[in-house]
Amino acid sequence: MLFYSVINITVLKNDLDFQLDFHEWLNVVLLVGITEEIVFRGYLLRKLMDSYKFWIANTITSLLFVSIHFPIWIYKGLIEFPTILGTTVSIFVLSMIFGFIYKKSNSLWSVIIIHSLYNLIVLLFN
Repeated sequence: MLFYSVINITVLKNDLDFQLDFHEWLNVVLLVGITEEIVFRGYLLRKLMDSYKFWIANTITSLLFVSIHFPIWIYKGLIEFPTILGTTVSIFVLSMIFGFIYKKSNSLWSVIIIHSLYNLIVLLFN
C-alpha cells in the first residue's frame, strides 16, 4: 500500500481525492473487502488447503480472485493492452500476499482490514 501511494504521488504525479461519496465508502471500502475475503480466504482457501499444499491452494484462490475482477474491468472499459497485464499481475500478487497473511495470522480480520485499506488508497488516487 505504501509502495502504491509513493508511486502515485512521485512518479505518476496523481493527486489524492478525498471527495468520496457514501456509495464508494460503503461498497468499495467496506463491503468489498469483507465479502471478497470471506469468500476467497475464509472459504475457498481453507477448503482448498484440505486437499492441496498451501502454495497450490493459494495460487488457485488467487487465480479465481483475479478472474472475478474481469467483469468489473470490462464494464468500466479498463481492458486495454498492456495496462490490463500489469493490473492482472498486481491483483494476483496482492491476492497471494493476502493468502499468506491469512495463513500466518490465522485471522480473516487481518486480511479484511488490509484489503479495505488497499481499496481506500486506490479510490483516493482515482
